[in-house]
Amino acid sequence: MPIEYRISSNVDLVIHLYNSPSSPPSPVEYRQDTSDTSADVAKYYVTAWSLQQASPVFSRIISPDPRFRQPSKISYSGKELRLITLEDDDHEALSIVLNLLHLNSKSLPSTENISWSTFYDVAVIWDKYNVSNLIRPPWIRHFQKYMNGLGYENWLFIGKAFQEDEGFVELTARLIVESGQNLSGREAIEAGPGGIGFTRGGKYVDASGWPDSVREHITAENTYLMDKLRNILSTWKWSFKGKRPRALCTCYGNVPRYNRHTSLSNSIADLLSDDSMVASPPVHLPTNGNVPAEIRLASRLRDIEGGGRWQWNGSIVSLRRRMNFLRNCMADRDVRQVKHMLENADIYDLCPLEESALRVLYDFDQTVEIIKGIGIDGEIVDVPLSCLLEDVKIEPWNMRGDGKKWDGLVMLGVRISGVFAVVSVLVFAIALGKGWGVKMVESGIVA
Repeated sequence: MPIEYRISSNVDLVIHLYNSPSSPPSPVEYRQDTSDTSADVAKYYVTAWSLQQASPVFSRIISPDPRFRQPSKISYSGKELRLITLEDDDHEALSIVLNLLHLNSKSLPSTENISWSTFYDVAVIWDKYNVSNLIRPPWIRHFQKYMNGLGYENWLFIGKAFQEDEGFVELTARLIVESGQNLSGREAIEAGPGGIGFTRGGKYVDASGWPDSVREHITAENTYLMDKLRNILSTWKWSFKGKRPRALCTCYGNVPRYNRHTSLSNSIADLLSDDSMVASPPVHLPTNGNVPAEIRLASRLRDIEGGGRWQWNGSIVSLRRRMNFLRNCMADRDVRQVKHMLENADIYDLCPLEESALRVLYDFDQTVEIIKGIGIDGEIVDVPLSCLLEDVKIEPWNMRGDGKKWDGLVMLGVRISGVFAVVSVLVFAIALGKGWGVKMVESGIVA
């Protein structure tokens, strides 16, 4: 038996929804006193005016131009009603949309009884029939709370469909740094004809339904940032020129720093020569699993000697968290000091190993400090990485304020000195103009 939905008590239009491989019957097959009884059709009894007021697409289907074919007729409760046919919509989501357009609030599911997938199907129908956003589905705020979570990436389509821009820019920026593969190119994952997706949190995300401008922007920014980060790490790898990182340390007389740089050297070896990140698997590793730790470390160190480009197939976020091993080795540093230290490496007595690590950390953080999100209207908006990742705010690397405090005091002193110098020049210029300068020289006040 077909599913029936009695949406309105003032019925003047019947909708037949088909979701089978076969096409719906042609209009000439209908009789005014019969209706389709096949199991693959859902029937909706509605008021045409409610649909026409809310959707220009429904309006054209219900009352097409007189030059085109008019809707069929069907007999219902002794009355002759118009009949329209629809295809490939979710029958439950269509019933929800029709109840919304008829303002049947009591017939709508509660937030506990509507699933994310059904809400997405509602948005698909909303977009397909260009429903007016003067009517707002009551579940938007409920699902908006989860928009940044795994599995809710299709909010980029839902937000566009309902013109809900709150959090939209931040979500696009978040996906730029959390997507594990590019959305296009050789790394794209095909999700059927025309479908493109990527990985996030180890799960596949189908991005084919997103607005083209949003998908293309995320693709471009993700590719751009990953290329820059790969260049930074590749350049660092090549700079060792076959040397082990440990060999660059010159802190032999400072036991605490020497021991700390031992840990730093091991972290660099892990980062630059991990088996999962090199372009091709190393051939020198022993085949048995009982390999001493020092031999495994030596093997990783030898990987650095290679001239290949450093690779990373994960997300920017996962790479940044992996870089935390280096930040932990720099526990007495913070990002506010690093720029000044690098500019004055000799004064701070930085050994080559520590200087190279600080420079990479600084360049890395500068590259991803600001992420360019995109709004529903296509506007590009800068989003600080600290607004996307909570751990950025609490890292010691970013929390220390002493450097900033003293920098502020120094700048205040510079400004005061500058003002004093400007005032002195003005006074002397005025004195020359008045002829006071000659008198001051003659009287010995000024040499």
